[in-house]
Amino acid sequence: MTIIEISLKMNIIDISGGSKHQRKLCNSVIKYMIKKLLPRHRTLQVNVELTNIQDDATGYCMIGDNNREFYIEIDKKLNIKDMVVAICHEMIHVKQYARKEISDWNGLDQPKWKNNLISKDCGYWDWPWEKEAYSLEYQFADECWEKNII
Repeated sequence: MTIIEISLKMNIIDISGGSKHQRKLCNSVIKYMIKKLLPRHRTLQVNVELTNIQDDATGYCMIGDNNREFYIEIDKKLNIKDMVVAICHEMIHVKQYARKEISDWNGLDQPKWKNNLISKDCGYWDWPWEKEAYSLEYQFADECWEKNII
């Protein structure tokens, strides 16, 4: 079963996989994160797949053909708290792409962060977009709990 939500504001959230409860939770968190991080954006399309991720990652975020289309994978084996944190983390990446804070990052080209070139030798934990996502993920996850978003 798939949850597809089209709001009057035109943002589209498409969630597939996982359980009904996980899809509902994911939808609520994504709507909250869009409201918090991208309140003026009205043409986002966020496609989420709740799936079994085989490596040690909890999620992934990829940009589509433009900075309004995104593909997120979240590990459906996560407990609720870790799933909320993972969704928040990946939505921070959506914000980064939508606002063009990160660009030219496809694993082949030299990435840019806020128009500054980042060395290809820079490690994962030193990537500024990951530093930002890790530094904010728990803040937003805690807000989701405190404001009964989920």
